[in-house]
Amino acid sequence: MPRFSTQRSRGLLYITVFINVISFGMIFPILPLFAKTLKATPFDIGILAASFSFAQFLTSPILGRISDRVGRKPIIFLSILGSAVSFLIAAFAHSLWGILVSRILHGVSSAGNFPTAQAFIADTTTKKERTFYMGKISAFFALGFVVGPVFGGVLGAKGFFLAFFSAAIVSFINLIFISFMLPESLSKKSKQPILTGSFLNVREIYHGLRGDFGMLFFLLFSWAFYVSNFQVAIPLFTESLFKMGPFENGIFFSTVGVFAAITQWLILPYTVRRFKELATIFLGLLCMVFGQIFAPLFPSVFLFYAFFMISVLGSGLTRPTVNAVLSKATKAGQGATLGLGFSFESLGRVLGPLIAGIFISRFGLAFPFWVSSGVLAIGLYFFWRIEIAKKGRLL
Repeated sequence: MPRFSTQRSRGLLYITVFINVISFGMIFPILPLFAKTLKATPFDIGILAASFSFAQFLTSPILGRISDRVGRKPIIFLSILGSAVSFLIAAFAHSLWGILVSRILHGVSSAGNFPTAQAFIADTTTKKERTFYMGKISAFFALGFVVGPVFGGVLGAKGFFLAFFSAAIVSFINLIFISFMLPESLSKKSKQPILTGSFLNVREIYHGLRGDFGMLFFLLFSWAFYVSNFQVAIPLFTESLFKMGPFENGIFFSTVGVFAAITQWLILPYTVRRFKELATIFLGLLCMVFGQIFAPLFPSVFLFYAFFMISVLGSGLTRPTVNAVLSKATKAGQGATLGLGFSFESLGRVLGPLIAGIFISRFGLAFPFWVSSGVLAIGLYFFWRIEIAKKGRLL
């Protein structure tokens, strides 16, 4: 394998992440609408979304430990291969059971993707520059959501099969790129056993919450709860109130991706330099709470966009900064720590769509937004209390 500079290695990883998120983003705005054509209820849609995240929850810590042992590139390759197969299963699905199998396989495979990419960044950066590069990879993630949902919306308007099949083709193209271009970043591989701890990860979750990183893990949980909540809520909310179909929802999610990328490329570095990391996290949480409270209150597409983008701004400030702080505080086993953090995210993604489906069925389309703002507010409160108690200051 040819030698690469760390800068070029990171550039190749960004391309890998970008292509991967395009394929994922293509199905993001259309999955709830596809499920509705197969007579799915809002609760059924919540189950489908939660099954993806539950599979991630089970497997992400194990894949993180395996990447510490065997390297980052093999895990990224297998992750995207599994995603490609899952898209093909969905393309040929004629029942909710077929979609369920697809979502579970996609969850298992994608559990090794983003946390392993973050570990790749940790392998190739110093602690001082890690926040910047964590934000940069998140920006490429967001950029994929600029392109993916537009393609998915256009193709989904012509037929759901075409959208899923095209997502599989994009994933297979990414596999070719990884095989020939992406280098390995891990120079010192772990000698610890790979399969340690509970398979269900309950013990790791419990000890993670009680440990030094407990607050950071809870913030990742609350962020993921918010994201997965709107995965279910927004297509149904916008279809009902604004008569938006697959194409219009694709444009909406692409707009979200544009704003998230701008936040992580331009606003996040300035905010971290000006206010430091803890204040950046606090500001991000505050924006997410505020945006989620007010977004569903007004029967106007413009106001819905405006308030929701405030929460997107907060999301772009919060998640990469939390991951950077977590990575900088980790002395060894970046893959294992970031994999456990991804487990907390996966747990949030399990509960988020389930609760969204339940609340939409029982109370209406606006309630999932308010529930996610409540979960974020809890994280904001305890973050303030714990950080003030530890440091006596925020800035």
